[in-house]
Formats: sequence, C-alpha cells, structure tokens
Amino acid sequence: MAAFLSVTEFLDDSTKLPCKVLFDVPNTGHLEGGADKDLKTNATLELPYWLATKASEQDIVDLTLPRAYAPQVRHALRASPTALNLRNIGGGGGAFYSGGMRLLRLVEDTELSAILETSFKTRLVEIMDQSQHSLADHGGEGAAYEFAQGLDSWEKELFTVGETSAKQIKSWMDTKGKR
Repeated sequence: MAAFLSVTEFLDDSTKLPCKVLFDVPNTGHLEGGADKDLKTNATLELPYWLATKASEQDIVDLTLPRAYAPQVRHALRASPTALNLRNIGGGGGAFYSGGMRLLRLVEDTELSAILETSFKTRLVEIMDQSQHSLADHGGEGAAYEFAQGLDSWEKELFTVGETSAKQIKSWMDTKGKR
C-alpha cells in the first residue's frame, strides 16, 4: 500500500536547501537559473528538499545548512528561546521545527538536535500558558493573540489545542455552576 504525504509534508518537501555541486553535471545548468548548459563544480544553488535529498545520496551535491539554522539563530535560541519569531524564520509558512527535523535526517548535527529540543520544550511552557489566557483576548486583540502570531506551525497547533481545552473547561465550569 502506498504512503501518502500530508499537506505539511508536501510543503516541507518543496522547501529549498542550499547545495554545492561536487563535480560538473552535464545538461543541468537550468537548475542554477543561468545561461550555462552544465552545472560546474563548486556551483551553489538551492534545490527542493526532495531533489537535494536524492542528489546528496548520490554524492552529486554537498548540503549546507539553510539560514534558518545558522549559528546566529542557534545563539539566539540558546540565549532566549521565547524571544524569537519562528514563524518568519522557518520558511514554508513557519515550518521551523518540521524543517529542522527533516534536515536532521540528512545531516548529523547533534548541536542542532539539542537546540531544537531545548527550545521547543522551553517555548511549550509559554505556549500553553498563553493559550489558557486567550479567552481574555476579546476578538483576537490581546497579548495571547500577539504571542500566537510568532509561532511555528507545530506550536500554533499546540496553541489551538490549549485554547480549545480552555474554552471547554470554562464551558464545563459554567454548566456545573448552574446546577
């Protein structure tokens, strides 16, 4: 039975990864966007994840980390994970964590793995806290709404779950109080 991609996986597959060509590749100059017929050794280009994966497996290209996972972002996440707006960093509609996890399947980077885990855990506390206070945001104008605007797609899902559970608990408490 064939496996199907979710919409998120499909969008993640189109995320571009920076690559460096390891040797001349004939009839592929169009990938670089130039007028040359061939890709030359050491040419740099961005390939969609699915193509970069295949080219890397066949030792045609060497992958480099996207800017979203560069040392500057890592330092900022170490210093204050909750201060960053990950929605704009990850690309693909805020796919910072899912993009990072997919990237870790291609490259071995224990530092990136640890930073992703630590920042996610740290941010999760504030996400759940803000989601519980979102009821006080009348029509999406308060601090919780502003906070949610900078969340990664995974974090946004968790925020929505927390917000929904807070509404359900409030409804249950109101119903219980009327009895």
